[in-house]
Amino acid sequence: MARRSTDPYAGYRFLLQLGVLPAAGFAECTGLQAETKVLDYVEGGRNGTTLKFPEATGYSNVVLKRGVGLSNELLYWQLDAAHGLFVLNPRLVVNTAIVLQDERGRPVRFWLLKRAFPVKWTGPDLKAGANEVAIESLELAHEGIVPL
Repeated sequence: MARRSTDPYAGYRFLLQLGVLPAAGFAECTGLQAETKVLDYVEGGRNGTTLKFPEATGYSNVVLKRGVGLSNELLYWQLDAAHGLFVLNPRLVVNTAIVLQDERGRPVRFWLLKRAFPVKWTGPDLKAGANEVAIESLELAHEGIVPL
């Protein structure tokens, strides 16, 4: 059955463009979230309700997970950030794009993470008796999400 224009896109086809790193495939991406805090203001003489005003907006860290391959680029990126090199080298502070694709592999939605940099790398759990794919994860902090 063909996809209708009103059907939602499936969440399993996506890729990431990690600035200086080539586009990378991941098995999971979580944390695309923006939340604005609300100030409740009690106004004198208005007893039926409180006024609400938006305060600062915060953004969750984005966590990426993938099977371990031959490259250590994600770990090197994390180590560069840990040593402060992302401040000295603007190439390391990158705009990271998360790209959602349709079933034919065409990009349909983009989310740009402003000034993203890695804050946590987690290596795989290694167990001799297990028969699982070795998974590494990378957590990115950023200053905002811009839909493109």
